[in-house]
Amino acid sequence: MVAGTEKFDDELVCSLEGMEKIYNSITKAPIKVMARRIGAEHGEMLYSADGYVTAWFMWQLHGDEEASKAFVGNDAELLKNKLYQNQNILE
Repeated sequence: MVAGTEKFDDELVCSLEGMEKIYNSITKAPIKVMARRIGAEHGEMLYSADGYVTAWFMWQLHGDEEASKAFVGNDAELLKNKLYQNQNILE
């Protein structure tokens, strides 16, 4: 799950609390990911998060181990990306 942090996303689309509630309700997934892009509005997320969305599908649909490095392990790239906050990955 990805979202922006600006007013439209945070107040009208999905607040941090709402996002955490949805994230925590996911119990049957082998891995789940959550992150909020700092300073991004809802309409910008299509382009702002595209690299992670593409990496997710490359990994999940094609078994691309290089793409999995964005999400897997203690050194997952998303966890270190300073453009995001509230990152959470549960394997």
